[in-house]
Amino acid sequence: MARRGDAGGGGVVGRRVAGYRSPEGFREALGGVWLRPRRFFRGLDPEGGPLRPALFAAGVLYVNLVLSALLEAVWAREFNPVLLYAPVVGLVVAAVLGPAFVAGLAALSLMVLNPDNSPTRGFLPTFRAYGFATAIAAVLWVPYAPLVAVPYGLYVATAAMQETHRLSFGRAAAAALIPLGALLLIILLLTGPADAWELLKNPPG
Repeated sequence: MARRGDAGGGGVVGRRVAGYRSPEGFREALGGVWLRPRRFFRGLDPEGGPLRPALFAAGVLYVNLVLSALLEAVWAREFNPVLLYAPVVGLVVAAVLGPAFVAGLAALSLMVLNPDNSPTRGFLPTFRAYGFATAIAAVLWVPYAPLVAVPYGLYVATAAMQETHRLSFGRAAAAALIPLGALLLIILLLTGPADAWELLKNPPG
């Protein structure tokens, strides 16, 4: 059944797959977002609750923190007792920062979408979409992978907003790219161009 944009939504943006519901298990969501992002977000239940996407985002961040620490230790050939605490510290950090990051992006996107109280589908569907869109960040610990993951992540975030809010591509791109662009700008201002480029490449060592 065709899904038509609501007032201010910007038009028709695709068809819901009959009988399809996007899986929300970690492995299934990871594959769905990477390989079939539009199909995944089109079938995502907007009322499914915040717990699974929050845990998913925390899990992605946790994997990145732990694997980054292990890769750095292997590359430097330095195994010290600090590595024993990395999983515990990483779990605490991921449990707090993962959902908080997703909530911040969702709130910023809704500010872009709703400057004049135009209709949107609300915070929860946006939070759920961004929560699962963090699947793209699962490879950021791999050296040079961010050079591919960041641009692809911008496309995935746009697809997530387009399918979640039934928007035109242009409006969905603005809702996704303005918050993410602001985040990248903050990183650039805090680190400087050279360090930001090194962070983007994420070279080993």
